[in-house]
Amino acid sequence: MRQLASSVLSFFLSPFNWIIILVIAGFLFRRASLKKICRIMALCIFLLFSNKWLLDWYAKQWQPLPASIDKNITYSCGIVPGGFGSPAPDGSGYFNATADRFIQAEKLYKLGVIKHILISGGNGKTDDKSFREGRWAKGELVIMGIPDSVIFVEDRSNDTFDNAVYAKQILDSLQINPPYLLITSASHMPRASLIFKNAGITTVAYPCNYVDGRSRFSLSSIIPQPSVLLGWDVYLKEAAAYVWYKLK
Repeated sequence: MRQLASSVLSFFLSPFNWIIILVIAGFLFRRASLKKICRIMALCIFLLFSNKWLLDWYAKQWQPLPASIDKNITYSCGIVPGGFGSPAPDGSGYFNATADRFIQAEKLYKLGVIKHILISGGNGKTDDKSFREGRWAKGELVIMGIPDSVIFVEDRSNDTFDNAVYAKQILDSLQINPPYLLITSASHMPRASLIFKNAGITTVAYPCNYVDGRSRFSLSSIIPQPSVLLGWDVYLKEAAAYVWYKLK
């Protein structure tokens, strides 16, 4: 049910889809005034949400600042929510655009910042349930030289809510006490931190995988870029979901 709600939310929180809906409405309406309103609104949305500078500004406000590594502090466990691995057609897995979570977890362990790694990820794909991200990610960590004994896996979850609930069960059952480091994408961190806190896991944020909000201003960034439209989808969805969990 949450997956369906997430898909519907994603559709309606996309500026690109707003434009498509307005363009179609502009063709369907018979009154010239309504057609004109739809076209003007579509143009305004395009000009606003295709502005790279605006997207970078918003991302900078939304995302936490990069965390510095203090080698004098050791965390009992680095928790890595899934989503960085995707199923391949042959049944194996591959790293996707959010793979920095995996890279940072490996680095933090090898630097001695975290003692254990908990990978919390099943498979949110409704069309292919054979791939289990947690198990696949553990194999990749072992290949990178990390001992099997320090890697914990939860591979039942389909979303961040499940990540937090199942991670709590594992940490309690293994009696691994805080402090915990939460390692996830910067755009995902505000919502993830809140959900984990609601589940009874207080974490220290270690954001990574910055995509927007780190570049310098340039005149070219205010020129409309169609590709920027799609960049808003993740931030609008994250903000809406954050408000939802905040009010629950």
